[in-house]
Amino acid sequence: MSKEGKQQRPKKNMSPSTPETPESQFELRKKYKHDEFCKDNLRDPGKARKFLQLILKPEVLALVDLDRLELNTESFLDEELKKLYADVLYRIPLKGSDENIVVFILIELKTGSDKGTVFQQTKYIVRIWDQEWRKAEQEGRLADFMFPMVIPVIFHHGEHQFTAPTELIKQVRVLKGLEPYTLNVKSLLFDVMRLGENDLPDDLELCVLFMVLQAVFSNDVAERLMAIYRKLKPKFPEPKYQQIWRDCLYYAVCSAKNFTREECMGIMTEMQNTGDMTMSMSVADQFVAEGIVIGKAEGKAEGKAEGEAKSIIRTLTKRFQTVSPTITEKVLALTDLAEIERLADFAYDCQSLNEFEVALNR
Repeated sequence: MSKEGKQQRPKKNMSPSTPETPESQFELRKKYKHDEFCKDNLRDPGKARKFLQLILKPEVLALVDLDRLELNTESFLDEELKKLYADVLYRIPLKGSDENIVVFILIELKTGSDKGTVFQQTKYIVRIWDQEWRKAEQEGRLADFMFPMVIPVIFHHGEHQFTAPTELIKQVRVLKGLEPYTLNVKSLLFDVMRLGENDLPDDLELCVLFMVLQAVFSNDVAERLMAIYRKLKPKFPEPKYQQIWRDCLYYAVCSAKNFTREECMGIMTEMQNTGDMTMSMSVADQFVAEGIVIGKAEGKAEGKAEGEAKSIIRTLTKRFQTVSPTITEKVLALTDLAEIERLADFAYDCQSLNEFEVALNR
């Protein structure tokens, strides 16, 4: 599109604004939002091993060396993959093998039934394979090289059960008789929302994690939190379990839609009445009030961010007619107002959707 044909983005007042709450409070709020809370838990090596023991079949567990499980961080990833890789990625050697014979577990966190999830995971897998191929080439072992197995996992927790396809071929228009020649990826679905009381694991930490993930989307948050509290209370002499309880409570304060200050203070009162001094009422009141204040302040910021993000999609649609679901999802997921402002300006200046997507992935 020529520069003459471009729309000009209206100029805005660029004077700096003062945040409504300190940056540290927003960081705290971010830590207890859905995705970050799940990531922090699943990136813990101990919980990761327990989770994999829960979801993998015995014949698979017999082959992999969970004691040598590693969380893949940016040190493993090339610059392009850093922008694309999924929420959690484990690298697990096979038992009795050297470090080059591994299985990857790729976990994508979802709070909704995103139709593009398996396609997104397919792209991750190809990028991981590309990285492993290049490493083998650099180390002179291509002759014996085989691509490592990558097991994609969808970890879902949300208001409703996950209903989107979990197999790539379900979204491919396949000609009859040519199925064997079509690329297919099948993801292992772990849907927290499908777990009944009898499905919860025996391990206390995992059990509590799944319970609180269900609780924040329910209409009876306080009742469910009290069930978690009573489950953890016998272990309170150990500081670790006191911290787990605080994490659950703060997560609910920051992320649950149907949890009021009055309900939270009611839980604190019951704790005090039962002689539990893990948190004093004065600290509890400040704790709850801070969580609610942070939530309201960030809610305003998130509302502004969402409005700006939607305007970017409208601009791109007007200029290029159609916008891919991938770009739409990434733009609507943005929360940094400065970054959104940058992309909003670029949406008026870019020459193509590909050019915009490159800027989006930076």
